[in-house]
Amino acid sequence: AVLDHGGSASLAGRRRLLALDQQLLALNASPGGAADLLAACLLIDRLEQNHGFTEEDN
Repeated sequence: AVLDHGGSASLAGRRRLLALDQQLLALNASPGGAADLLAACLLIDRLEQNHGFTEEDN
């Protein structure tokens, strides 16, 4: 929705971004925390793929 309204560089986009921020705060949602968790999962997945780790190695 933010990008559809010109992104954060436009007034309409900033308004949408503010509305999204308020909605997330009302839900006690943390997109930053979710992003950190996703990054950690992707790192672990990449490490397992590159080093051939399996459950049998433990």
